[in-house]
Amino acid sequence: MTRSYYSRIKGENEYGVETGASERRLVSPQSIAPGSVIMADGEFNAESKLVSKKVEILSGAAADKSRDAIMEKIRLAVSVPGKPQLLPDDQLVRSLWPDLMGAASKMIVAERLRRSVMLRFHGDADGICGAFALTSVLHCKALQQNSAVYSVRDALRDISFIGQENRPFMILLDFGSSDACNEGLDILRAGGIEYIVIDHHPLGKSPPQGTISPFKIEDKASRYTAGYLGCEVAAALGFDKEMAHSLARIACAGDKSDILPVDAQDVKKAMVLDFLASHVSFGNNLDFYKNVMVKDELFHSIAGQAEESIEEAAQKAMAQMKASKTADGKLEIILFPLGKIVKRGEWPSSSKVTTRIFDKLRNERPESAFICLGYTERSVIIRLNDEAVSSGLGANALAEAMKMSMPDFVEGGGGHVKAGAIRVKIGFAKDVVNELLRRIEAERKG
Repeated sequence: MTRSYYSRIKGENEYGVETGASERRLVSPQSIAPGSVIMADGEFNAESKLVSKKVEILSGAAADKSRDAIMEKIRLAVSVPGKPQLLPDDQLVRSLWPDLMGAASKMIVAERLRRSVMLRFHGDADGICGAFALTSVLHCKALQQNSAVYSVRDALRDISFIGQENRPFMILLDFGSSDACNEGLDILRAGGIEYIVIDHHPLGKSPPQGTISPFKIEDKASRYTAGYLGCEVAAALGFDKEMAHSLARIACAGDKSDILPVDAQDVKKAMVLDFLASHVSFGNNLDFYKNVMVKDELFHSIAGQAEESIEEAAQKAMAQMKASKTADGKLEIILFPLGKIVKRGEWPSSSKVTTRIFDKLRNERPESAFICLGYTERSVIIRLNDEAVSSGLGANALAEAMKMSMPDFVEGGGGHVKAGAIRVKIGFAKDVVNELLRRIEAERKG
């Protein structure tokens, strides 16, 4: 199988060829496209290059059979660790390990065959850290995805980017596992692009083919963030374990995960990455983030601006905050409007402000069960503490219930057990909030 074209010398083309067992150089006057499956007859010269007498380019079933055999030889030769590198004693990760190593093997095969690989990472600290790790061991285009939904429009864009290149392969990181992504991924598959999804958001009813998710092992698994999973794969493929661990901690800090211990510096780095991601245009690559993170003065300047603006927004929102208790007196509901405080697409986002207020209240109410609801004209952000979750509530479940009960008012939503969001049609935010309050009360009685 030809991997790549190298040069043309004295009327002869030189190619890289993968047999599955070894890599060879082929010299031929013929023009052969990368990714072609060939049958070559010739003799080796003094430089161990095969100088062809005849090259037959296979097609159809013959090409598929030979290609599959070559890929299987590569897969069998791949050596991957038998256990996780960053959380070796964790039962869920050990159970998920075969899927993660299956993804790692696909990446190695793609690398060996010089396939055109694109990594789409979600634009937040979790997705960015996973992308940092994976691009350290994989040659690929890495581009940011700001939306949690992979749409038909996204798929057509990516097909236009790499659809005509050598057997394209895509990795979707930190998004892609919801039912809302299925149409886009169906288009991607129809366009001849193989893909895998590495995500930690709750699965839809029909998870896309190729999805790697901790939710396949257990419910309430969102704490195993996509960035962390990407770092595990990268470490298994040879990425420095200490660096992988550092990036995984930042990913966990960004998504409030407790699977790894994080410190104040991890939290600050996650905040800076989230701040940067909110200010860059669609399709941003990783170089911008890397440059900021290594320039100390720039990093601290941005961290100061991010902290100041989110704290100011939180204080304004808390001035309008209203608190009430459910009828049984065991759950406190904290409600605050954000519409005049945050601007769509700008920092700080409604989710960041809600999280900041939630963290403040969690410190003030260490033993009380409470739920935070921050709302704009387009969204309702949900945050629950451990005590509220223990009482039977879940942010994702509430968001899903609202989608079902108010389809004319709610455009979408989802999230994790402790954190979620509901997308609301303009003009109906208060109606959705009122119905959400009624449903929370009903859940308590049920």
